Amino acid sequence: MYEPPWYDQDLEQAASNAAQRFDLDDDRARGLVEMVVDALEEGGDAVGDAAWDVENEHPGVPGEDFVEDVAADLGYEDLL
Repeated sequence: MYEPPWYDQDLEQAASNAAQRFDLDDDRARGLVEMVVDALEEGGDAVGDAAWDVENEHPGVPGEDFVEDVAADLGYEDLL
């Protein structure tokens, strides 16, 4: 997959936003953001699975909200 030069910066910003919103450390947030982005690019059931995975790994984090926030931060909201 082609990643434009700004892509990594956008992921960092989305991870920073997620870390603040959901009280996660930056590395953990970045990993979850990358997982969600992969799911958004795959589409279909992968998106719901990613929401479940977020909740499973971090029970205090609402998975659907996390996925929706990441999608909005990165311009994927039309895929939901």
